[in-house]
Amino acid sequence: MDLAGDGAELVADGAGERCPDLRETPWWRPLRVARLDPLRGTDPLDRLAADLLDAFRDQGHAVLDAAAPDLDVMLALLSVPPGPGPLRERVPERVPPLALALMREFGLPRRPDNLVALLGVDERLSDRPHQEVVETARTAMARIGAPKVVFVSGEGPDEVTYCTLEGGHPSDREAMATTLRDRLVAAACAREVGGRFEIAADAIPHQAWERTRVPEHLVAAGRRMHGLGLLPAPKRVAEYVSADTARTYERFLGLKGYSEGMLFAVDPETGTTLVTASGSWNVDKRALRRDEVTPLGGMRDGHVQVLAPEGVRPKGPSVEAAEVLALLEAVPTVRVGRSAAGDWIPDPSGPVEVPIVRAGIHVHVGVTGADPETVETVPANRRLYPYGFGCGTDLMCELAQDVARRSRAMQDPDDPRAYVRWPMLYHGEMVVELWKPGVPARTLQGVLDLFDPARRRAIRYTPDEVAQPV
Repeated sequence: MDLAGDGAELVADGAGERCPDLRETPWWRPLRVARLDPLRGTDPLDRLAADLLDAFRDQGHAVLDAAAPDLDVMLALLSVPPGPGPLRERVPERVPPLALALMREFGLPRRPDNLVALLGVDERLSDRPHQEVVETARTAMARIGAPKVVFVSGEGPDEVTYCTLEGGHPSDREAMATTLRDRLVAAACAREVGGRFEIAADAIPHQAWERTRVPEHLVAAGRRMHGLGLLPAPKRVAEYVSADTARTYERFLGLKGYSEGMLFAVDPETGTTLVTASGSWNVDKRALRRDEVTPLGGMRDGHVQVLAPEGVRPKGPSVEAAEVLALLEAVPTVRVGRSAAGDWIPDPSGPVEVPIVRAGIHVHVGVTGADPETVETVPANRRLYPYGFGCGTDLMCELAQDVARRSRAMQDPDDPRAYVRWPMLYHGEMVVELWKPGVPARTLQGVLDLFDPARRRAIRYTPDEVAQPV
């Protein structure tokens, strides 16, 4: 099969034109920003911090002289001791973690999401392999207690690398202060919505839940994704910090670990959208169980509605649940019916109306090629969403709806392509299958055949390198 070349795909996946001024986007808002400690001198870290605060002022944000409980961005400056050992091993462990200390100091009800640690280091992170940078950043986040870190490299400084928990790590060597400002503003303007859910008890009849086979399809898909290298092992906080600090995270912040990736499917049998449960419930998506597939209704008052089958206490949904529901709300609907074998298939006169998107996966891999005749690639809209956002945010929901509006395969019934993919800037991919003729009866089989070198191999990918466009 003739795949699109690597270069063309990388351009489509995020190297396009960015919005020249974030204030032109509909989601920009003025923020309250402060650094948590006073200037210490004229070292590279302080120089960057001073330039960064000036850049915030220039864009219309309020820069406070001292920390306060209602900040949108908190900046902490730290240096990593030089040494011969790996960078991740030299990051000192802070006791208590910085996020917990700030919660106690200011009486915050939850950990600050936009606490950013600027770390002065000798190494250039852009020179390091993707997985090494991701693990170094996650180690620093856990040991310091900050959900975002920026490595400030060299004496100039020469480079800044902005790292997020999802695995993003774009590096900048020019216009460092203004570009970093824009990255931080984009992250801070995105509001968390992913962890909010309500459970409606006994909302799905027992017989309907027992009859549907879609949960088994997701279980099988998770195992197959493991075999294809699309799902890494779940991460535990204890892998990055001492046992005492790990217990502190669990006791006071409710953090034990996380897992990457998500699977979802529309289920005509129960009239729900099924998503994998959150990794915070100790779910290993490589080895799912049926009770780790969570049925959803829709959104109400900003909360995901979890519909519990009779007699079942479901686990909380994956953080991407709100994003999935937003996507499904933005696409056209089609009708489906049962085949002679009892499978749900597209049928213009079928009894059930469903979104044209049937199922999909979110994976933290890099795609370097995709067959355009089989898979529609919807490039990143960098004029509206120039830097990407964290999973489980309102702007990631808006991004999904923007993709739905721009997708020809979703919007045009005459477009024969049954698969659509789009990049999540800096950390992964979303790939969905549509209710169109020719899609295999088993949910997600068609999507995973795209990745399988023994099958169609219509998508070329690697977990070892995710594009980090400037």
